[in-house]
Amino acid sequence: MVFIFALRSSAEEKTTYNDHVLPLIEANCAQCHNSDKKKGDLDLTSYSALLKGGGSGPVVVSGNPDSSKLWKAVTHAEDPTMPPKKPPLPETELAVFKRWIAGGLLETSGSKAVAGARPTVDLSLKVAATSKPDSPPPLPRELSIEPVVHTARANPINGLAASPWAPLVALAGQKQILLYNTTNLDLLGILPFAEGQPWDLKFSRSGRLLLAGGGQSAKSGEVILWNIETGERVATIGHEYDLVLAADLTPDQSKVALGGPGRLVKIYSTGTGELLHQIKKHTDWVTALAFSPNGELLATGDRNGGLVLWDPDNGQELFTTAGHKGGVSAVSWRDDSKLVASSSEDGTVKLWDVSDGKQAKTWKAHNGGALCVAFNHDGQLVTAGRDGAIIIWSAEGARLKTCDFSGEMALRCAWTHDNSGIIASDFAGHVALWQAKDGRRLGDLDANPPPIADQILAAQKRVEQIQSRGDKPAPDLAAAEADVMKLELKTTEDRRVELATATALWKRLTLAQSQATVFKTRQTVSAKRRQVESLQATLKQTRDEIARLTKELNAARDPVLKLELKNALKNQQRDLKTLGAQLKTEQADLAIDQGRLDKMASEFEQIRNASSPRQSQTKL
Repeated sequence: MVFIFALRSSAEEKTTYNDHVLPLIEANCAQCHNSDKKKGDLDLTSYSALLKGGGSGPVVVSGNPDSSKLWKAVTHAEDPTMPPKKPPLPETELAVFKRWIAGGLLETSGSKAVAGARPTVDLSLKVAATSKPDSPPPLPRELSIEPVVHTARANPINGLAASPWAPLVALAGQKQILLYNTTNLDLLGILPFAEGQPWDLKFSRSGRLLLAGGGQSAKSGEVILWNIETGERVATIGHEYDLVLAADLTPDQSKVALGGPGRLVKIYSTGTGELLHQIKKHTDWVTALAFSPNGELLATGDRNGGLVLWDPDNGQELFTTAGHKGGVSAVSWRDDSKLVASSSEDGTVKLWDVSDGKQAKTWKAHNGGALCVAFNHDGQLVTAGRDGAIIIWSAEGARLKTCDFSGEMALRCAWTHDNSGIIASDFAGHVALWQAKDGRRLGDLDANPPPIADQILAAQKRVEQIQSRGDKPAPDLAAAEADVMKLELKTTEDRRVELATATALWKRLTLAQSQATVFKTRQTVSAKRRQVESLQATLKQTRDEIARLTKELNAARDPVLKLELKNALKNQQRDLKTLGAQLKTEQADLAIDQGRLDKMASEFEQIRNASSPRQSQTKL
């Protein structure tokens, strides 16, 4: 009898959706979130619909109330609150939501817990990446350069970041991030940002990961992490209700901090996606943040001019600075982590000594507002401002060079990995590269490139135009025309070089078009493989749950408990059958797509080998 009572008590202690959560939803939330009226594209009156989430993503995270949007909404921790324009629910009802989420999102007493989020890859580094890695600098390998979108007009480039160790710069275009080689200005890859507009970009201190924070204004925001070499998404962090305006990754890659219009600074674990700290200090939008190179400090700035230094391990405030009379637009750390620079809408750049949080240096950098500041490895700085200027400064704040730009408001700036160049963007969508030692403009980068097909057509027309002019001099010139002949030969050689260059570009774009197709298919296959692996894991959990329920049913003696267990077992067996059929279908689709990818990859290799210069068959 004691055993039977214990089993029954265990079942009764479970907090489930059907028995406990749904009645509270129907009483407080169903008016706005039902199958007919889905405010925020969210239906809470169905278990499956609730788990699916709304327009800004999932609203519950199994086992983790603090990372669940639903919990934040009902506790009024974040906007939008639920119920709207009313006090929070009573503590007893809030406790039901918390127990249900923490207990694994059970649908019924016989259901199995929903698996909590697990990292798809361990991003953390064993040592802090505060110095140049020993391995070769990471660069993109065979990424697609097919634009996600191309618009009639370029947009302001708010996101710009340079790799600390490789000749690589990332630009935030519209729904995409473009990767350029800063040595030859070649486009190396385009990463889709389907979440909306990428706003803030940062490379990891190792240079192997790229972070992008952004989203859709007043709707959703997230932080995405990519592997630079493969273009693979390795993590998605945070599910905000508004755009992420600022974000960064710790040097050991274990944490991501983000901020935005919500005035909160949030620190997440990259391993589990768990919200570690939620900091309420700023009185206006969080517009800038960055971890120190040694990972021991986090600097955050807001639209009201506030700049705060935090301990990211415990979320404790260390120093609140005073001095900026306008919004903080950017923060940048010196490599030794002893100084942090901040730029502001008040036009100044300030250096802060992190040992005591006091101002070490300040100067007027730009009329109208300083919109960006960035240290290089030698402690020099570059700034961008509303006056359209890009200015290089000494470590002491003395003006060294001014780079001529476009006359538009300059938004972002950065140093190349070797301190030799400056990259900057403006409000009109221009991006340029300058030589740092003399301010000479080296070239421009296109943040809004046309589709590859259009580029191929333009390259082909260029080749035809050059060919139509002819590339040979007249064969029968008189001796008296020797000077003219020399000029003609020089012109002919120039045309041959021009033709060779145009032809090479045409071939390279044609190859890139095939490569883009292979890359897209490879991404599809990777996504399907992850789906198959997820289904296999769920199938195993279901089988384990069936084994457990069967064992409990065989041992049960109480009729009520036996009925509950039989119903739960029946549900699990039904789920097992559905999952098995789904897995079989997904595996068949994966096999077809994998075969198609293998064929495409083989054909691409043949095309690439045929277009490459013939290699010598022997070696000396």
